[in-house]
Formats: sequence, C-alpha cells, structure tokens
Amino acid sequence: MGRQIHFVVDPQGWCCMGLIILVWLYNTIFIPKVILFPHYDEGHISALAILCYYFCSLFCIASLLRASVADPGKLPENPEIPITVEREYWELCNKCNMMRPKRSHHCSRCGHCVRRMDHHCPWINNCVGEDNHWLFLQLCFYTQILSSYTLILDFCHYYYFLPLKKGNWDVFVFRHELALLRISAFMGLIILGGISGLFYTQLMGIFTDTTSIEKMSNCCEDISRPRKPWQQTFSEVFGTHWKILWFIPFRQRQPLRVPYHFANHV
Repeated sequence: MGRQIHFVVDPQGWCCMGLIILVWLYNTIFIPKVILFPHYDEGHISALAILCYYFCSLFCIASLLRASVADPGKLPENPEIPITVEREYWELCNKCNMMRPKRSHHCSRCGHCVRRMDHHCPWINNCVGEDNHWLFLQLCFYTQILSSYTLILDFCHYYYFLPLKKGNWDVFVFRHELALLRISAFMGLIILGGISGLFYTQLMGIFTDTTSIEKMSNCCEDISRPRKPWQQTFSEVFGTHWKILWFIPFRQRQPLRVPYHFANHV
C-alpha cells in the first residue's frame, strides 16, 4: 500500500508544484553561493553548516517528490468487502457509486475515493490520504526547517558574520547581492508563515484523530469513537512505532495492524 506511482493530470497542480520547486532551487543554488561558500572560504563558518543546509534541502525535496507521486490510498474499482462484522464499517459513495470504508472521501479533482482522505493539496498536486499523509507531514516539517535556516543565514550575513573580501565573490553575485538576499528573505517569510499554520492544523488533526474534511463537515464528534493515545495515532500515520523513522522519507510505510473500528469507524 502506498508504493504505486500516482500521477494526477491537473495543470493548476503542476503550476503550484512547479512554483515550490523553483523556490527550492533558488535557495539551494544561491544561498550557498552568496553566503555559505564565501564565508566558509574565509573561515567564518564550518563545513558542518553547509552540510546541514544541504541535508535539510535534500530531505525537503525528497518528501515533496514522494508525496506528490505516492498513492494516497486510492480505492480499487472493485474493492473486496469483508463478509464479517467489519462490513458495517463500509458505505456507498454517492458520486462514483462504489463501496468504500468509512472515513474515505471522494476527491472531485482526482475522480476517485481515497482512504482516510485529509484534503487535496495543489502544492503537491495530489491528495493527502492514508498512505502519503506521513510524507506530507515530513514536507511541512522540513520546509519549516529549511525556511528558518535560510532566514537565519540571511540575517547573520548582514548583522553577525564578518564582511567578505570582494576577491572571493562571483561577479554576478557581487553585483546583485542585495537583491538576491531580499528575494530569499521574502520567500522564506511567506513560506514559513504559511507552512507553520498548516503544520499546526495537521498536528492537531493527528492528536484528535480527525481529518480536515471531518472537521469541516462536523461529522466527527468526541463520542463517535474511542480516544487513542497520541503515540498510537502518530504511529498509525507514519506506519511505525520507531519515532526516529518518523523523520526519514527514504523508506516504505507499512500499515500497522490496528482494530478495524479504530481505523475506519466514524
């Protein structure tokens, strides 16, 4: 589950995702060239600062690409419905006229039902569902770290680091240094502000075991299902009890075996 390539044909989603990749490319290329490498050459910072920046950048783009092409939990055309008591946790979709587990939702953009769908995100050009929710959370997390790191470097370059010698500068960078850093700071502030609010709502949704769609439709009340510890809800989303693996995008998610009424009952 979650290992198939899922490609959504949506020009609006392509534009949104392309914009995110352009911002990532800009910061990955110009920030090291304007700040990190020149200050490293003059001994103002260590190589660890450069490695940490590229490490955050790598994890950010990896989670973005994987979240955008991962199967979010698309239901097959003829799902196998259990003949046991679990059958009561299935329902009929009034849009595609197919049986689906409860807590699933029909995405109008993708044209199919997704298990435990949270929302459709144009910035990854994909739905956020049961099988790629963990990648979306990693994307939010590493985007915040990379944006914060970039803003700190922009600030330190002007107010903390020693002045650079002009001989160590690239001609283009030297002529457009101020403009490059202003663009970087502006993009960092916009992305950090937007993604922080989104990340907070996602965390609160996991803590309460509620999707964004359920919050908007007010169909999920406190008495609708038993409360679970936050460790369990996070483990179910990330597919592992090992907390260190929650931060690694280079792995495959394995659904945990949990009671069916916990996983699907609303």
